[in-house]
Amino acid sequence: MARARTILVADDDPECLQRARAVLEAEGFRVTTARDGDEALAKLRAAPPDLVLLDIIMPRRNGYQVCRALRADPALRALPVLFVSVKAQSSDRFWAQRVGADGFVAKPFDPADLVREVVALLQRADVPAS
Repeated sequence: MARARTILVADDDPECLQRARAVLEAEGFRVTTARDGDEALAKLRAAPPDLVLLDIIMPRRNGYQVCRALRADPALRALPVLFVSVKAQSSDRFWAQRVGADGFVAKPFDPADLVREVVALLQRADVPAS
């Protein structure tokens, strides 16, 4: 039996964190959470997950800043990053891609869309999905 893949969900909205956690855990993923950019970076560096979901608008460091920091860190630069944000205009998607995001899902998200994106990114990163 393959080990459950771990996903860090970083979002300052408790309802969004809980919804993402419930959807992902129902699919067999282990989920850890962070409520701001600094907490996300600390957790990423302490125990890197298999994938990270980032909101754009968060306290301390926003999602763009967290993604830039990940891409600048040799130990974390290959980590798949999926933005999940209410800020989903073409300019937001452009900047997410520009800072190194691998994908984007708009909030409110459809659970099936979120799972499909997560599985696709894990497969693309050659990490077997659960």
